[in-house]
This record gives sequence, structure tokens and C-alpha cells, in this order.
Amino acid sequence: LKAMSARGVLGTNTPGVLDAATADFTWALILATARRLTEAEAWLRAGEWKGWKLKQFLGMDVQGATLGVVGMGRIGQAVAKRARGFDMPVLYYNRTRLAPELERECNASHASLDELLAHADIVTLHTPYSPATHHLIGAAELAKMKPGAILIHAARGGVVDDVALIAALKNGPLAAAGLDVYENEPRLNPEFLGLRNVVLAPHIASATTSTRRNMAMLAARNLVA
Repeated sequence: LKAMSARGVLGTNTPGVLDAATADFTWALILATARRLTEAEAWLRAGEWKGWKLKQFLGMDVQGATLGVVGMGRIGQAVAKRARGFDMPVLYYNRTRLAPELERECNASHASLDELLAHADIVTLHTPYSPATHHLIGAAELAKMKPGAILIHAARGGVVDDVALIAALKNGPLAAAGLDVYENEPRLNPEFLGLRNVVLAPHIASATTSTRRNMAMLAARNLVA
């Protein structure tokens, strides 16, 4: 933006248009990860399924679990509101605390990042990427999460230290992760591909027909303006 401004080039963005689609996809990652859906599907497609078993692909109950939302902007709020349907207590960490009426609307309680990481069963990230949020979630933060917790990342690559995340998925404390973004994407760390306890998506949180059309139309209206 600084370089563009110096050369008289205008830049615009498309705020708000993808909030609902991204929040919905965050929940797709939460449910798929907690219930080990992609792992089970791959196992079935490989011809391994021989019938129902009592302890086959046991996952986490989402109903009643504590949801931690890191970054409580428009998307974070939309994710929190959807948690009401699962009777989930919600903790959130944000640079600025929400107004009391918004907290009530989201059924969310403000917490420090350390408190959120220590108490949430599922942590979902919705912060922008900037120098201030580079590796916001690294080895030290992952070590503070509950044993068996789940990390969901549909924000921007670089907010999470992917090398540290891989270590936490291999050695604990994390049970699993659901990811839509990566450092250096599309050249994601190949070690992710060898892990069964991670759901991987190719940056498609906003990929619905209507959302992508609306993004294009808003960009066109910005250009006309």
C-alpha cells in the first residue's frame, strides 16, 4: 500500500462480503476435525472398512465443548454466534474488547490469550496477518493448550508457526487441527501430508458461488467508483 500510494495507485478491498461463507466453512473444519471425517473417509475409500466397531474412529463431542475465538472481528463474531446451536461456552481474545451488547449477542466472554488457550477445547483463529500477528500461535502458545484440544485455522498463513504446529500434532498436546491456510501457500509444509490427525483444505473458506460472485461484483463497483 505504501508503494502504491507513492505512485498514485488506488487500492480497494472487499470487506464483509465473505464473512458468512468463511464462518460456515470454519464450522465445517470444526466438525470434520472433531469427528475425524477425512481420516475415516480415506480409510473407507482404501477398502479398509469391514463393519461397525465400538471404538472405531472415536472423536470429540462438539456439543457443550468450550470454543476459543482468537480475533473477534466480523468473521470471529459470526463463528461465535453459530456456537449457540451447539450450546458451547465461548471465550474470545481480541485487541479491543467488544461492547457488552455484542458480547451478549455472541454469548462470549473476554479472556487473555493465555486464558483462552488453557481453557478452550477448540481454538479457532480469525486474525488478520501483520508483523504483529506473525507466528501469534507458535510453540509456546501451542504448549499452553489443553491436552486433546483442536486448532482450527482459516485466517491467514503466517499467523501460525507451521513447523511448531506439526510438532504439536505429532507429540501433543493437540489431538488434531483443521487448516485452510498455510505458510508459503500453496507450497505447504509436506509433513502435513503424512499426518492423519489434520484436515487439510486448499484455502477455500470463501468458495461458494454467491460469495465469489459478490466479491467480483464489489471489486468491479470499487473500480467504477
